[in-house]
Amino acid sequence: MRFRFVHAADLHLDTPFRGVPVESALLDAFQQATFRAFSRIVELCLREHVAFLLLAGDLFDLKDRSVRARLALRRELERLHAAGIQTFIVHGNHDPLSGDTGTLSLPESVKVFGAGWEEVEVRREGRLLCRVQGVSYPDVEVRENLSARFHRTAPDFTVGLLHANLGGAEGHANYAPCSLEDLAARGLDYWALGHVHTRAEYPLPNGAVAVYPGNPQGRHVNETGARGCVLVEVEDGRSRRHFIPVDRVRWHRLEVSLTGVGSLDALVAAISERVDAECLEGWDGHAVRLTLTGRGPLHRELSAAEALGQLESEVREQLAHRHPPVLLESLRDASRPELDLDAVRLAGGFSATVLAEAEASRGNPEALASLWDEDAELRALRQRLRRLGVDVLETPRAEWVEQAGAWVAEELHEEDVA
Repeated sequence: MRFRFVHAADLHLDTPFRGVPVESALLDAFQQATFRAFSRIVELCLREHVAFLLLAGDLFDLKDRSVRARLALRRELERLHAAGIQTFIVHGNHDPLSGDTGTLSLPESVKVFGAGWEEVEVRREGRLLCRVQGVSYPDVEVRENLSARFHRTAPDFTVGLLHANLGGAEGHANYAPCSLEDLAARGLDYWALGHVHTRAEYPLPNGAVAVYPGNPQGRHVNETGARGCVLVEVEDGRSRRHFIPVDRVRWHRLEVSLTGVGSLDALVAAISERVDAECLEGWDGHAVRLTLTGRGPLHRELSAAEALGQLESEVREQLAHRHPPVLLESLRDASRPELDLDAVRLAGGFSATVLAEAEASRGNPEALASLWDEDAELRALRQRLRRLGVDVLETPRAEWVEQAGAWVAEELHEEDVA
């Protein structure tokens, strides 16, 4: 038997996008982005004539969901209902069941799983297509391994709909924690997961798979690149997945090198060229974090008080008037002085000695360890962090020591030419 469905998660409808200036040309685009991304998910369902849509938690950004977000959700689900497409929903930590006021009804074709595990049969024209199992968060914090409640009840293709932290993914609260071994032990065919905003697939035994579609709309600079949902085709008990981008505002982290750039005009032109290459047509807008890298004569000028901030303001103004508009999240300077380290080594003196010591330490584990252990304050800090459950390095990384040596040489050079 063959059928299709769409798996989406972490809609975060009505995300406020804090940090976007009120006067920005992008403000409206940002405010509408999560709604428009969800609308594109629904359009995909209609276009591909799928059997159902899965929403794996965090449909709303806040436990106290806004009226606008709830009305938008119902409006889109009514489009699916009119087309005979079912929707299955579980709620997560951002939108737990306890935040539902009960004042807005959803179409009959929508199944919202409760705080207890349930299984639903999905039928089309009297035929059993598959089974969908799910459970929602009753409140914000769920520390239980909810995957343990799931189990195969029949040989039919079975989906597990769950908002969970698989494998302790960093950057996400460890709610409903589980492991790949936990999921594999339940014997389901497709785990439709939510909570982690980065798209990922994890193969399981017997052709099963666990999937994070990622969030459909990036919300900040740590959620760069294409964002969307997954179109799943099922045939003979196996699934094929196709990622479909639906984001309307795209985030980027871009670097611009100062190497070979001799003037501010040339730098602004290089920034514009870099943005042109990445911030393409077809979106409502883009948002970027720009980082200056490399070595060049402009480093010294941009190190002067307020210089970088003034350049940032100028670039932000120019990018905001592009089409589509581009929001400059920030302009950061990671460039270094125009300094020939080989020449410093040949010249000798204190700077050369610092470089030589740093490079020698890189290949000497005992020397690296002594840099850490001989400092009583660092040793005490490490112990305090451990007691708080924070992972700390046993020794400094070798590349950090070498970079520190170069930094000292550069600072001494800056003082000499000041």
